Amino acid sequence: MALRSQEEMSLATVFARTLGNVIALTTAEEKRAWPTPAQVLDHTPDDAVAPAALLRLLQFSILPQILGASAGPAIYLASKRFSGELGIRSIQGLKDWFRHMHLGELEVELDEERVLVKLGQCLSCQRLPAGGTAVCDFERGLVDGVLEGITGREVVTKETLCWGLGDTVCQFEGYSGEQAGYLYRENGFHPDAQRRLLTQLADQSEVALDNLRLLNERREHETHDPLTGLVNFRQLRERAAFELARAERHGRTVAFAMLDLDEFHSVNEAAGREGGDEVLCHWAAALTAQLRSCDLVCRYGADEFVLVLPETAEQQADAALERVLGTMQQLAVEAGGRAFALTASVGVASFPDDGSTVEDLVAKAATTMYTARAAGPGRIAFYSRPPRR
Repeated sequence: MALRSQEEMSLATVFARTLGNVIALTTAEEKRAWPTPAQVLDHTPDDAVAPAALLRLLQFSILPQILGASAGPAIYLASKRFSGELGIRSIQGLKDWFRHMHLGELEVELDEERVLVKLGQCLSCQRLPAGGTAVCDFERGLVDGVLEGITGREVVTKETLCWGLGDTVCQFEGYSGEQAGYLYRENGFHPDAQRRLLTQLADQSEVALDNLRLLNERREHETHDPLTGLVNFRQLRERAAFELARAERHGRTVAFAMLDLDEFHSVNEAAGREGGDEVLCHWAAALTAQLRSCDLVCRYGADEFVLVLPETAEQQADAALERVLGTMQQLAVEAGGRAFALTASVGVASFPDDGSTVEDLVAKAATTMYTARAAGPGRIAFYSRPPRR
């Protein structure tokens, strides 16, 4: 469950970053108080004119380096949203605003069937070499946004003429059809700008998800047993070392148990290697279910397991292991058409009495496990006292 939560969080992070790359250029550490468009215009001298080169560098060089192929659609969507803050309520007001901002000369034809906008002397693309791509995303977004406010209907035009296409005027078109708005007829509800933007998001997300899957698979392989899904000894050693440090700090005990299935070779002989693996997986899952969420379970060898029981003294470990082994012995696991009920021999070493490191305690638990097995199947032995008869 924890691993699944981490993966979901990672997926959410990837998607949020992908959207952030399209929507924003930067994220400030402190919240900024941006001036409104009205404040910017009111406090800018009438004779202040930004060089056209600066605007065109921003559109065609700076933003594409950050947003890639999504730059055009992102500029369109941003300027369309921005247009609502300008307070323009008429087509003449739109023309005047374009002229005042030196964006170009607008001609607008709007009726019940079509919207047709021509933009002469376009500040963005005029005199640029024709690149075979319409590039007036900023201007088109402003026009579409203002026209939506005027008509009260959705407006998504397509740039059919552009200096970038080799034309001498920029032109945006949209048509009124069955849908409630003016949309370019060929695209219906899926205009090119939206489709290009969504395609970029899909491509980036797919690559990110593939990378995330590969990363999770690598981490899973490095930290977990591929057969049972339990943590491997490398991962258990790191987590157990943390438990020992915490126990030492608070004066607590930690029990280490080495558990080995009795006569497991007979399962492989009767059900084959695949059947034996199936029994082992079911048995490991049932063993984990019998323990606390704070306990650690590791597959140590072919049919050996290491248990780490935090804040557990010998007497508590004895009672807990008796209960677990009793329950597991009653568990019948089917494989190869047969049911197998297994017992296990267990050796226990305790911190701090029997050792102070993970390696020392595991080694002593393993030695004690062989002592328990010598006394008969299903026995529990403790390093600090003789096995029970």
